[in-house]
Amino acid sequence: MEAIEIIRLIGGEFNAISSDVLSKWIELLRPLVSRKKFGKLYELALALLVCHKLKMAGQGANPLGDLGALGIGFAVGSVSEGGSSISFGANQSSNLATDAELGLTVYGVQFLQLRRSVIVPIHCSAETIEPVPPYPKKTVPVASDKDLGGVKVKPDSGLGVNEDGSLYVDLEAIKEMLGKGV
Repeated sequence: MEAIEIIRLIGGEFNAISSDVLSKWIELLRPLVSRKKFGKLYELALALLVCHKLKMAGQGANPLGDLGALGIGFAVGSVSEGGSSISFGANQSSNLATDAELGLTVYGVQFLQLRRSVIVPIHCSAETIEPVPPYPKKTVPVASDKDLGGVKVKPDSGLGVNEDGSLYVDLEAIKEMLGKGV
């Protein structure tokens, strides 16, 4: 299914928008969605992002009428009857600042959920290595019937191979790379 068909299906509130205008929104936002990362879900991701941006631009239905124009994309936080008060809220504590806008519409939240299901971030944590001169080599055993082997070591990777074929971390090379800002 193409993005425009998905928009018509999931974003019924945008049915009054012409296909030509929707196509322009799709082309505008297409570079922001990775076909490679989303794979089979690419058109859905693109459609959700278009719906989000349309909603943020003030398009589509607004259940609060003209009053809702103040809170486009914001959820109603509270409603009072005596004294007539409506508060809008946008709880963004669970979103990073770069993703905060996506949390303002249901379509943006769905886009985030979809993105989180297909793009898993890499979290690195490392202990600080404080080698003592002369920076001893740390070795990895040679491949055997119990251990995997065949590791290729690229030049300037900070790794080396001993004469017996074992892999080691070349702390001097790493220290030099860090000094160069690599």
